[in-house]
Amino acid sequence: MKLNIMERVKLLETLPAEGDLLTLKILRKLRESLSFSEAELKTFGVLYEFRCPFRGEVDGKMVICKNSGFFPKQPTCADHNIPMEPTGQMNLRIPPEALATEKEIFMGAQAIKIASNALERLNNSGRLTDAHISLYEKFFPPEETDIPEAIKKSMGE
Repeated sequence: MKLNIMERVKLLETLPAEGDLLTLKILRKLRESLSFSEAELKTFGVLYEFRCPFRGEVDGKMVICKNSGFFPKQPTCADHNIPMEPTGQMNLRIPPEALATEKEIFMGAQAIKIASNALERLNNSGRLTDAHISLYEKFFPPEETDIPEAIKKSMGE
């Protein structure tokens, strides 16, 4: 199945975090195939979150440095002149031309079932968003329905 970048991200967000052993093994492989390759990450602007680790006492009060932000590499805190520590969070800046790029994602029958069940749960609970529509329609193609003539005329068809 070919998925664009947003569909891959949305599917990663939608997949369950828990399951039986077999499900977890299938999910691990599916997540790996949905993830971004090193080549893809090089084309994106990847920024990592860093936070100043300074904690100390100033005028008898405990002070925690609040300097933090997203940077391409480890910065030094301007207030304390110490290296900032990574928080583990990452931010991608995806160029608009890359958004339409599709990647072939191999999914076996069980992976398709797990993904479609997750999307169906979102739909049934009313938690789908606009960002899910194209992904949802790849798993559940819209059926051709007969549109009444009066509606067709009002649509200009």
